[in-house]
Amino acid sequence: MTKRVAILGGGIGALSTAFELTNTPGVEVTIHTLGWRLGGKCASSRGPNMRIEEHGIHGFCGSYFNALPMMAAVYAELDRPPTAPIPDFKTAFRPLDTVQLYYWDKGSPTVVPLTFPENKLFPDPGQPQGMLNLLDLISRVLAMLGDALALHAGINLPHEVQKIIADMLSQVQAHLEGRVAITVLEGLKAAWHLVRDGLVAAGVTGNTLNTVILIDFAFTLIMGTIVDQVPTLGWDQLDDENWDHWLARHGALPITISSPMALNTVNLSYQYTMGNAVTYPLGDTSKPSLMAAGAYVHWTLRSFAYCGHVLYAFAAGTGETIIAPLYEVLKKRGVKFAFFSKVQELVLNQAGTAVDHVTIQVQATPKAGLYGYDPLFMSPGALPVPSWPAQPFYDQLEEGPQLKGKDYDLESWWSPWQPKQTRTLQAGVDFDVLVFALSIGAVPHVASQLTAKSARWAAMVKGLPTVQTQAMQIWLTKSYEELGWSIPLPPDGTPLADTWYAPFDGHAELRHLIPFEDWPANITPKSLWYFCDCLPETGPPPAFSDTGYPARMKAQVEQNCIDYLNKAIGGLMPGAMLMGGGKGGQPEMNFGLLVNTSPMALAGPMNFGSQFWRANIDPTERYVTSPPGSTKVRLVAWDTDFTNLVIAGDWAYTGINVGSVEATVMSGKLASHAITGSPPLKDIPGYPANRQPLPPSAQAQQAI
Repeated sequence: MTKRVAILGGGIGALSTAFELTNTPGVEVTIHTLGWRLGGKCASSRGPNMRIEEHGIHGFCGSYFNALPMMAAVYAELDRPPTAPIPDFKTAFRPLDTVQLYYWDKGSPTVVPLTFPENKLFPDPGQPQGMLNLLDLISRVLAMLGDALALHAGINLPHEVQKIIADMLSQVQAHLEGRVAITVLEGLKAAWHLVRDGLVAAGVTGNTLNTVILIDFAFTLIMGTIVDQVPTLGWDQLDDENWDHWLARHGALPITISSPMALNTVNLSYQYTMGNAVTYPLGDTSKPSLMAAGAYVHWTLRSFAYCGHVLYAFAAGTGETIIAPLYEVLKKRGVKFAFFSKVQELVLNQAGTAVDHVTIQVQATPKAGLYGYDPLFMSPGALPVPSWPAQPFYDQLEEGPQLKGKDYDLESWWSPWQPKQTRTLQAGVDFDVLVFALSIGAVPHVASQLTAKSARWAAMVKGLPTVQTQAMQIWLTKSYEELGWSIPLPPDGTPLADTWYAPFDGHAELRHLIPFEDWPANITPKSLWYFCDCLPETGPPPAFSDTGYPARMKAQVEQNCIDYLNKAIGGLMPGAMLMGGGKGGQPEMNFGLLVNTSPMALAGPMNFGSQFWRANIDPTERYVTSPPGSTKVRLVAWDTDFTNLVIAGDWAYTGINVGSVEATVMSGKLASHAITGSPPLKDIPGYPANRQPLPPSAQAQQAI
């Protein structure tokens, strides 16, 4: 008998769930999604000059042991011709091996480029063999650390440090293999602390100090994991403690805890309450960064145990590299897509034990029928790829004449456009199983009956705070080398960091995307910078009836961007500054460097209006954080308190429990497992073996 599954949402959680479900025969999947494009927080589209416009900076870690194999399978199934601009999985993901770590002292940065060695033992990120248990993970981290130190062998380390490094690499591995007692490691730890403290007291600086911090950080992570018996007790036991307290409890130096090495995980995953961005100089450990220790240590160790390369950039935009291929494969598999479907309310049955029906606001009516909207187009230019437009294709919509030219944003919850009708998804008619794959930020607005009925849902919504974010992209007429970038990079390297100045401490230079855009021959950009960070907020957003709120927030982010470029861009590219060009004779960015193809040339900061920026403020755009105590309130896919409801998203329990595409793909696998039993839990790297699933009979009952 065919099992009908309705999925609410169009982000990675929805798409990965559908991908896994359609690996099993006899499952009929329909996706109901807001607006005209897919991707959620990973959605991107094409703006003027076909420029790629994103929600923020996106890429994959080489430790995405679920997301990368999924994309390898997607590209294999696409079977594009070799002549296509992105023909295969290997072309889609560009290796990145170097990041810049910025150390701050009295408000001044010192940069340390850190190059990670290629992992040739596990070179294919599409097939992450040996990544299925914690002991393998630690062994891989030790191997990476040894390779990294060999890569930076020019650093002049004292003999006693070299010996301790060698002992650490060998003795920890021996302990993992059961050949050395933990008391040996405790003695090694005491010896390391003695040497380390002496070096710091003696005032070592530069690369020697940076290496001491690297070793201290890695040793603390590994030893703390062993001492806290994580291999047998799991990560969740640590998650009532904050990340920095955990590091301190296991003996990390204060300078290690406040280093960019340690802050990388916190910054990368926006672990700041109500969007409070990190305040520099670093070293102020009182800054409001909250992250559950287990989630922090698991994520960090895992990021060091990568396959192939530590990071992978997307060949084109996220929409072209990830979302469009997923859509094309799912469409071929028979998945139906109901675009322009805004979830209004989940309504429970009279007993309160299951979802009876879902009301959907129909934002627009495709002329070709409910599932007939065709969302992609082939981008023009030298490298044409299936892409997503910045607005709907109005000619495909009955309401097109009323929508076109009115600047209605059908993805905004504050949009003044009012849907003209509603439709109902009825349990037993339209679905047998409902997958809630909207972000948790939407729950208070569309699933209040669930939180009223279930104390666990209410606790989850309260215990998983979300933050809004802001993003900026700038296209420049000169390369970053021409503008004075002086940090050494490998031949295929790129500026990449997330410990630069707030409030945009994350940045990446992605000029490899420019050929996928469509610029006039005489005005082609030479560099392309992305910036992203939290968007601080002073209180809850207004009611959705305040339709002017998005414009006010966009204006706020625009001013944030201008202020930031004036303050921070000169530290990266001195040639981008005009000395004395700002108010009061202060240095100001040379905004004339920004590429502007509009007929009107604008002077000074007004020229910033030609660039791209956005405020990610909608309930489904907000980033899910992982503060202490949050892991225990997360529900797993099949354990939702409602018999026909399964959940998917990086807010569900996955074992990783950090906002990311990786956790979201894991949630999609777990949602599919809840409905079909496939994939088996052992094939979901990162889901803990000591976290027992429901018995098969109970799983089957939940899926009926």
